[in-house]
Amino acid sequence: MKRRLTMLALLLATTISTTGAAPSCQFDVVAAGSGEIGQWIDRDNWLAVDNQRVSLQAADVFMPARRVRPAAGGEALRAAPRPLDIDRLETTDPFDGRKRDLGFLLDSRLEADGVLVLHNGKILSERYRNGLSAGEPRLLLQTTRPLLALLGAMSVAQGKLTGDKAVTRFVPALNSQSGLRKLSVQRLLQGQERHAWAPQELAQWRQAGGWTSSQRATGIRSWLSQPGRWDKPLVEQEVPPFAGSPDDDLLAWLLAESNAIPLARLFCEQLLIRSRHEHPVFWLTDSQGIELADGLGLSLRDFGRLGQLLLDARVSRSRSRIPAWFVETLTASSGIRSQEVPGLQKGSEQRYGFMHLGGKPNRVAIIGPHGTSLYVDFDRRLVIAVYATYPIMGAPALLATLEQFWKVVDQAASQTRQR
Repeated sequence: MKRRLTMLALLLATTISTTGAAPSCQFDVVAAGSGEIGQWIDRDNWLAVDNQRVSLQAADVFMPARRVRPAAGGEALRAAPRPLDIDRLETTDPFDGRKRDLGFLLDSRLEADGVLVLHNGKILSERYRNGLSAGEPRLLLQTTRPLLALLGAMSVAQGKLTGDKAVTRFVPALNSQSGLRKLSVQRLLQGQERHAWAPQELAQWRQAGGWTSSQRATGIRSWLSQPGRWDKPLVEQEVPPFAGSPDDDLLAWLLAESNAIPLARLFCEQLLIRSRHEHPVFWLTDSQGIELADGLGLSLRDFGRLGQLLLDARVSRSRSRIPAWFVETLTASSGIRSQEVPGLQKGSEQRYGFMHLGGKPNRVAIIGPHGTSLYVDFDRRLVIAVYATYPIMGAPALLATLEQFWKVVDQAASQTRQR
């Protein structure tokens, strides 16, 4: 009888321990798939913007990845009491100045595949097009870069990195790179300058990461650490910084090395678990299993949750790992001589890969090359996540359309709250 009671007690304790356990950051390794989707999309053209509506949701067909599932029993985002039909909102088309409904702008101008609007952490509006579904992770590509800068700021705040120290101090494998000895951690995080890479070098970098060829590569870190690789000048980065570069993978290496854990796990422990992600998340790797700077894939809802996490950090500073100085840096008013960004309001400027938006205060955004974006209005407690495939990288018309879209939804959300 005593033995049965003992076994029952052990079973009960195990059950309680399992159900009360913290969410896991153990990623499964996923091998690359066939490298083909249908007859026309393969490893050589899957990143062409014409193919991205299909390929970004199936990135692990082309490259190896690490994947993590959400914790069992996680809570889905809730709907707001008064949903907002954004398609019917009237606006002015930035292309021709004519009155249109917002649905037309999203479909015909921005070419949005998914839109999520959160107000006070609840879903005010959500729409999907062109095969994208709510629970499907999609590759962020260069939109990941600001999130790496955020992880870097958190690493500085936690004593893992020191802003004024050279990058080589934290990545011993690069000690012989004389071109990096004067590059500080802070300078790399800010991302306002990048090394002057020749087109041929950029092509080799993509191949080393496994992005563009079926040929087995030696891996991204082997390429980054080649003798003389960084013996080139730093040049001012275009605004917004749309194009990816080896500097981004240098930052990814710095984060992993300084925290002594893989990049995907660092992201999971510092941000993903705290955002209570709802769907599977993946991170693409090179042939050696090293996470790539542009390799993060999230569902639209989980992308929006990161914006909510940033918003909440300003309100609940004592409970957030995101340092207060970082949020204040993003939202602080621009100087009188701030550089103009065509398509965005005057006073907009890049900060740590994020875009501080001019005009109405306390607004920031992550803006990707083809319209994928994450907008945060700290005053209105509004988050807008967009997945888009606008055909021209960084065009002023793209930025103007995003700006107009944010403005209209911002105003409508405010009116909904006042009813």
